[in-house]
Amino acid sequence: MLTVTKEAAAFLKVAKAAEGATRGAGIRLRRGAILDESGKPSVGFTFSNEPDPEDWEFEQQGLRIFVEGVLVEPLDGRTLDVRDADEGQLQLVFR
Repeated sequence: MLTVTKEAAAFLKVAKAAEGATRGAGIRLRRGAILDESGKPSVGFTFSNEPDPEDWEFEQQGLRIFVEGVLVEPLDGRTLDVRDADEGQLQLVFR
């Protein structure tokens, strides 16, 4: 199971509010179209009112979270957290 830290949840709640997503909307983790430095696809997120049929849905830290079906196994046992990036900006990371 994917774990979401309090810090990552707070980051996502701020992003959700900034996007004007509905109160009941969830965060959907999906394969990103951009490759990371290692050439592997990145994981992106969107806001969605309902999960897609193949998504895995759960709730943590007061957030509905939908994980794209193909990411369920690779993210199992991982933790979604934040880290300081350039110029004091926060960035989501998987540990």
